[in-house]
Amino acid sequence: MAYNQELFDCSICLQLLDDPVTTACGHSYCLTCINIFWDKNNNGGRNFSCPQCRETFCPRPDLKRNTLLAGLLEEHRRRTSQSTAAAAAADDDDDDDTYAAPGDVQCDACTGRKRKASKFCCVCLASYCETHLQPHFEVPPLKRHRLIPASARIKESICGRHDKLLEIYCRTDRQFICLMCAMDGHKGHDTVAVAAEKCEMEKKLERTKKEIEQRVLNSEMKMEELRGTAAYIREAAWEACDDFERLCAEHIRSYVRSMERKCSEMREKFGEAEKAGVDWTNSRLGQLQREVFALRRREDKLNQLSLTEDPIQFLQGFQALGDLPASQYSHERPETLTDFASTQKDKLKNMCNKEKKELSTRSGDSVLLKIPTLQEGIKSRKYLLTKYKSSKVEVDPYTVAACLCLSKSNREISWGERDQAHPDHPDRFTFYHQALCKQGLEVDHYWEVEWDGGIVEVAVSYKGIERKGSGRDCCFGHNRVSWKLMCSPSGCTFWHNNLHRGQIPPARSCRVGVHLNYKAGLLDFYSISDTDRLTLLHQTQTTFTEPVYPGFSVDLGATLKICNI
Repeated sequence: MAYNQELFDCSICLQLLDDPVTTACGHSYCLTCINIFWDKNNNGGRNFSCPQCRETFCPRPDLKRNTLLAGLLEEHRRRTSQSTAAAAAADDDDDDDTYAAPGDVQCDACTGRKRKASKFCCVCLASYCETHLQPHFEVPPLKRHRLIPASARIKESICGRHDKLLEIYCRTDRQFICLMCAMDGHKGHDTVAVAAEKCEMEKKLERTKKEIEQRVLNSEMKMEELRGTAAYIREAAWEACDDFERLCAEHIRSYVRSMERKCSEMREKFGEAEKAGVDWTNSRLGQLQREVFALRRREDKLNQLSLTEDPIQFLQGFQALGDLPASQYSHERPETLTDFASTQKDKLKNMCNKEKKELSTRSGDSVLLKIPTLQEGIKSRKYLLTKYKSSKVEVDPYTVAACLCLSKSNREISWGERDQAHPDHPDRFTFYHQALCKQGLEVDHYWEVEWDGGIVEVAVSYKGIERKGSGRDCCFGHNRVSWKLMCSPSGCTFWHNNLHRGQIPPARSCRVGVHLNYKAGLLDFYSISDTDRLTLLHQTQTTFTEPVYPGFSVDLGATLKICNI
């Protein structure tokens, strides 16, 4: 006799009736299910209703086992077991590939030799092979069961107290629980579905990976800066020592013995100061290298963890990693070179005043000012290019003077033999051979230019600089609203407010970099060698009150090009 399996399903747990009981209204349930339902939904102990038809009973009915229904269920299970056994016997001659090998997940429904399980039912809490999985595709109540890929660790996802799936995460106790646990020992706790918690943790994982990437980038930039600082300290220390030797030679006739003794002492002390500075940078470099190595290892673990599909395994692995440790990099900088320079300056002054009045204080200063300090924030070109890699400046064609030629890319200007056919515009310079860029800058910026032949000017200016006429209000560097560095093969000159600072050595190459630190009011001009070494030509400090615009000027026979960085 065939039975419709839906007749034997409990409408509460949606599984075959277990220890069936029947209420007065005629509906049947598992004894455990109906008791749990009435324990939670009893209206203060006054009314007990049927979950299906909502008929109320008072007092609470004393339900007894329905022996007839229990017999039918037993017969149904026996027939199902026989059909399963017959199906297993019919498949005995199948390929050995269908049977479970050591390490494979076995089918819980197979008797005798076990087959490989392909799916795990989250309602039945059992793993099934393809044969025993068929009822879940054919029987209507079983079709509603959620199936997931079978896994050897799936048993860890089952509650040991209630034999239910661990599908809830308690944030309060930081543990996985089933629905029964949530209603029993975790009332009032902050609970959420495991899948939802995994989504939140995946977002946190991505944020952590981005933070690691940024910290690695920052650390690498600091490492590059420290390497450049160490090299600069070495070179500047010995350069200062050599300058001191030359100064001694100029006065050797009058006090040769004392100056040679001082020279020897200074060489030894400069070596000690150099060693102290280099040792400091090497120690910080090692610290950052170790931190980068640890961060990369954590990143690799996070990348591997992000591929985990099982939410419980993912969350357990993510919790095991813990929070990202704070950076241990110390920004404390030693004062060794600064203190040493100040001390030696005083000693040099006293000795020179005592031995011979002809050695001026300025001579001593010219030596000691060459000694670099770590507070100067020495930067390499690679550091500036990395930090400002998206920086871009272009010449505004409406500002270009009539005698200048502008390339189609708006990045190159040159002197023209005759006036160009530029249209009239109120922003155009009418007398001076000048041009401004389109971009007004209110943040830190870095750009580079190359020139060829003649004299060029690299400037920054407020937008309000005068454009018409030949007065100094229109000329870069000769008013309060602009600053410029004039470059020529013989040397460089800085101009601002019609005052100039000469004696700047000529640039080592035809490439000049400009670094704008807007908030600090600093404007640095660098010469860039063929080996990418930066040499500071001039630094000026002011207070910028409005956006500044890069500007350029070229003289007869000169060409200036804005470089791509």
